[in-house]
Amino acid sequence: MNCGGKNLEIIRMPYISKTALSNYLDKNYNTLRNSIAYWKKIGKLKQLKRGFYVFANFLNQGDNSRYYSRFLATKMIEPSYLSMETVLQDYQMLTDVVYGYSVVTIKKTYSIKNDFGTFNYQSIKSDLFKGFREKSYGKMKWYVASKAKALFDYIYFNQNKFQNMSKGELEGLRLNLEVMTEEDWQEYKEYLENASKKMEKIYELMSDDILTSLNES
Repeated sequence: MNCGGKNLEIIRMPYISKTALSNYLDKNYNTLRNSIAYWKKIGKLKQLKRGFYVFANFLNQGDNSRYYSRFLATKMIEPSYLSMETVLQDYQMLTDVVYGYSVVTIKKTYSIKNDFGTFNYQSIKSDLFKGFREKSYGKMKWYVASKAKALFDYIYFNQNKFQNMSKGELEGLRLNLEVMTEEDWQEYKEYLENASKKMEKIYELMSDDILTSLNES
């Protein structure tokens, strides 16, 4: 590909659709399909999901590749934000190592796998789609849950593991709650206002651990 003008612009994009490629390069779909197949073969282009791509030139700039998977997680399905295991692991709240990216969306539950990882999307009701902030690097912007919201989401999507409301079921989640502050727990309780009675009961089940962690902090 000639790297002048418009071409230079598109190879610096973090995310581009097949339609946009066709418009930028002024190629019909058949010609473009052949070009895409060739670019993928020589490693110049990577497919993200059906009809969406990124050029290797973008990934090779600065620290773009370092943050790319997180950007991609909340870009492939919008709106969405990183949460649950991904964020809890960042805060060392999980005793087990997890792989892939956990993402919350108001769209349907879905999973996407590509060269950048496995992205698992969980659907949440709109009045609980909150508690996240924007992060950015260069041209990339993505969204990450707060510590409290990541924990809430994790419990929310694991409610089915609580059949008897026992401490054993809570321990089975293998959570380290000591890093939660009083402010974190206050935020957590705000989300309970739009949650089920079961979520309130699970919070009560955690109460002893909450008091212990706050007394030790």
